[in-house]
Amino acid sequence: MKYLAVIILGLLLMPAGAQALTFMSGDQPVIDTPIPDDVIASGGTVTVNAPVNSLTVAGGRVTVNAPVRGDVIATGGTLIINGDVGGKVLAAGGEIEVNGNATNVLITGSTARIGRNAVIERDAVISAGDVTNAGSVLRNLTVSASTFNDTGSAGNVTFEEVQESALPGLFSIFAAIGFLILGLIFVRFLPGPFGAVVRQVEQRPIIHTIVGFFAAIVSVIILFIIAITIIGLPIAFVGGLLFIVALVISPLFVAFALGDLIASRVGRKPGPLWVFILGFVILQILFFIPVLGSIIRIIAVSLGYGGILYALRGARSPHAGGEAA
Repeated sequence: MKYLAVIILGLLLMPAGAQALTFMSGDQPVIDTPIPDDVIASGGTVTVNAPVNSLTVAGGRVTVNAPVRGDVIATGGTLIINGDVGGKVLAAGGEIEVNGNATNVLITGSTARIGRNAVIERDAVISAGDVTNAGSVLRNLTVSASTFNDTGSAGNVTFEEVQESALPGLFSIFAAIGFLILGLIFVRFLPGPFGAVVRQVEQRPIIHTIVGFFAAIVSVIILFIIAITIIGLPIAFVGGLLFIVALVISPLFVAFALGDLIASRVGRKPGPLWVFILGFVILQILFFIPVLGSIIRIIAVSLGYGGILYALRGARSPHAGGEAA
């Protein structure tokens, strides 16, 4: 069941009128013919040139040139939405442009722009380093950014200037040291379970990032529903603790996978402890980059959480386990 987890999560999140899911992946997937389904796509470069019902996409560069009937949920390095969106746009990435119409917009990135011909029928909430609004937001435009250039129009504009410090705080440094020690303990004393999750992270990073992101949202909803009843409150409490722990340790698996990737690319094979240290240090440096670091952290948590879920699914396999190295 290759896409079992994605299918289940997609069904939970689909609007009631949706009938099916279409999956696309590869280095450069292109949609050139209309798809009357909800599309989940991933790849280095993803291009949508024909209408779809809704779009969930992750890629290095994502370009949407055709109408989307429902929502667009996207993450990537560069996101350009030129087609009209019947629902909302939820996007996280490096550079984001919304040049088509949409109902609501919620985006975070390094740079974000609402194009001149774009009309946002309700609200737009944007968090980025540099934000430009050249279009029209009919209700509320809420911006949190270092720089904000507003040449368009909005019913109401709220701007919060963010002064990002290039240096991490003392608490962040101590927290990073603590997680480094925790990760080393996992690698040294729990190589089997740790390695099982790392393998999942390395095998299908894009799919597992998408799964992990939506699984976290679904998990919160399920825990909230369980907590409504008095009988379910203790279960929700324990489940909530496990959920928080899983999210907190998720980047540790990504750190090892990153270190392993870098070591293999340079033709070196250090021990597993040094592989983890290498990946952890680089990942922490990326986390401390203003604005972009927050996006990388979300991706790392989502990828690690997705890897945990897939590793748990395969835990009963007789071949599960193994070294992290």
